[in-house]
Amino acid sequence: MLVLVQMAFIGTLNNTVTVLEKSVKSRAARAERGDQQAAADLVKFQQNLDDTKATIAELRKFFATLKKDWSEVNNRIIGHVVWSPPITGLTAPHGYTRDVCVIKLDKEKFLPNLRGNAIDLGTEIESGKFMSLLYPRYDAPSEFDYPEDRIYLLKVILAAAKIKEPNSQDIKGDPTRFVFKRGLTTRTTVGRLNGFESCTRRYGPLGHFDSVEAAVYPYDNDSDPFSRAGDSGAAIVGANNDFVAQLTSGTGPTNSSDITYGTPMEWLWHDVIKAKFPNAVLFFDVPASN
Repeated sequence: MLVLVQMAFIGTLNNTVTVLEKSVKSRAARAERGDQQAAADLVKFQQNLDDTKATIAELRKFFATLKKDWSEVNNRIIGHVVWSPPITGLTAPHGYTRDVCVIKLDKEKFLPNLRGNAIDLGTEIESGKFMSLLYPRYDAPSEFDYPEDRIYLLKVILAAAKIKEPNSQDIKGDPTRFVFKRGLTTRTTVGRLNGFESCTRRYGPLGHFDSVEAAVYPYDNDSDPFSRAGDSGAAIVGANNDFVAQLTSGTGPTNSSDITYGTPMEWLWHDVIKAKFPNAVLFFDVPASN
């Protein structure tokens, strides 16, 4: 499937090259006649054309690697599940949701490119805009460092007690703690933590499911939901390279979520996972790349 996607993308870029070559040709002719605007545009279109051709060349190399090293199904297995306890709510002593599995990874599949626990911030939100969303006020201190390659490394776990403590201000000056996540459905979104834990009850065919959750609201009244169906399991993180919570569910009309719920990572890691796997390590030194 991935091979087919790569082939389709290369085909799309080839179409782009065809259009750009026409644009370069027409503007080159106009530039020769003294059209200064066409001359300026020619530089931009030529650069775009060169970049697109370079992208195609890199994709063809990657396509060859896919066919050589990843065509066999067994070569694409990166690990296996070693623990998957039943989903529970109101788990003692805090009442949080336990919805987790532990996967043992084949480290040989990752070396030498291992980056540690990280989030790809994606391209949906431009870097400058992203930083402004996390720190909208010029007089509020900025602690967020946007990575040049978009790979945002996670280094610490936010204490559950800190979830209730704002560390920034919104555009109106109201105290808040901004968080973000990258999910399967909505990709990268920014929201704000509610300072209070939420007691939830969800009904289903077999009865109701009760739990205590950390709650995340959309960024503001004009923002899309922080999450939708399919985003469950995503890491909710903060601006200090910190794990905050694991996204579990949401509530709202139809497929959107006015409120997103999550299990605090501090409890999930220390009281659930470490209790079962005491030698597990969440943060580790990553070998320096040359």
